[in-house]
Amino acid sequence: MTRKFLTIPAVVAGALGMGSTIAWAAEPTTVELMEQIKQLQSKVSEMEGRQNNLSDAQVGATIDSVLRDAERRSQLLQMEGFTAGHDGKNFVLRSSDGNYSLSPQFQFQFRNTTNWTEDGSDGGDDDESVNGFEIRRMKVAFVGNAISPDLMYNFRWASSSSGGGMTLENAYIQYKFADQWSFKAGQWKDNVFHEESTSSGKQLAVERSFLNEVLGGGFTDYVQGVSLIYASKDSPVRAEVAYHDGANTDNTDFQDGGGVAVAGVAGPDFGVSARVEWAANNNFEGYDDFTAMGNKEDLLVIGGGVNWTQAGDNDAFFHTVDVQWENTGGLGIYAAFIGQYLSTDDDDTYNWGAVAQAGYMFNDRWEGFGRFSYLHLDEDALTTPGDNEDFYEITAGVNYYFMKHNAKVTVDVGYLPEGSPVGITGAGIFASDDNDQFYVRGQFQLLL
Repeated sequence: MTRKFLTIPAVVAGALGMGSTIAWAAEPTTVELMEQIKQLQSKVSEMEGRQNNLSDAQVGATIDSVLRDAERRSQLLQMEGFTAGHDGKNFVLRSSDGNYSLSPQFQFQFRNTTNWTEDGSDGGDDDESVNGFEIRRMKVAFVGNAISPDLMYNFRWASSSSGGGMTLENAYIQYKFADQWSFKAGQWKDNVFHEESTSSGKQLAVERSFLNEVLGGGFTDYVQGVSLIYASKDSPVRAEVAYHDGANTDNTDFQDGGGVAVAGVAGPDFGVSARVEWAANNNFEGYDDFTAMGNKEDLLVIGGGVNWTQAGDNDAFFHTVDVQWENTGGLGIYAAFIGQYLSTDDDDTYNWGAVAQAGYMFNDRWEGFGRFSYLHLDEDALTTPGDNEDFYEITAGVNYYFMKHNAKVTVDVGYLPEGSPVGITGAGIFASDDNDQFYVRGQFQLLL
């Protein structure tokens, strides 16, 4: 007990002692005793008031000290020359002069897939049904700028579709050396096919189209090299041309490696890619996804790209022409033609296909979509003569957006009446020539 809390009992004891002395000197009357008690009660009340006032002051001082300390701590980054927060898309740590910034990014896709294949994927007599869960994608990225706002970097890793270790995807720097020109070096997704270049987290369906995977961007994938980029806010045209190791050469060393064996360019010598895009009304806003959600003005972009990969005496030309249109009423449409020309000493083959999709926002959260893709294989490209040359994919589904693409649920169903010439397990599709296939996919996505 502190000294101030001993004060009141001491006063009371002293007063009682005084009262005892008076009692020995002369016996007080009842009225006098009542008066003494009132005086003691008055003194006790006065001292309690002083004690309470002192405690309130101490509490106030303590609170004030804590608030000042919290404010000092919250401003620590500013004091050190940095700011931190959320810019509406990502968390960002940035120096006060803007020369350095770091933004950690994460993508999580949890999926359930059911596939039903007529006569089974092995060509037996019994139909086959497969169902299961998977972490389709788990990606971690660090993007930002260093030394100057003009020097940007992008480093990203992704888990395999079956889980486990992380694989390097993006690892490049990009330097803006003039108002409209930039130079890029490292490893990145080849910028030829718009559907492939659009993030897996910003598609309409659960997965990219069957056509893209067997003929387009699923083949070119990531490359290592250098590129020159032209882009300006004041120009309706933007373009990129790149020199690299060839299609699908990510995470290889300087020796020939990677490539696309099924396209006749395994272990390529080199590759050249180019893409040009033109935007009506000089507007690319909303072109980074396929939904018209939140569009403030109409969008119309026409693009085209080509990848030339050489491996020995073989030359493969992957190419596309595409168009994307969106309005402010929630309707978005995308269509593309995709071709693959292969020239060898023995023969020349040409495979081609087309894809079209549309999405419509019923309200701020619900979106319906449909997609159709067609693939035609050159007769000389068939592994077995007489195999099917034409394949189709029909897909329909819905999206529910909790918060744009950052948190959404997607459910879709698909039908392949002629099966698929190759297996695409990441899309829930098995290799089954001329056998019906159905799939049902449900996915939850979180982007941070």
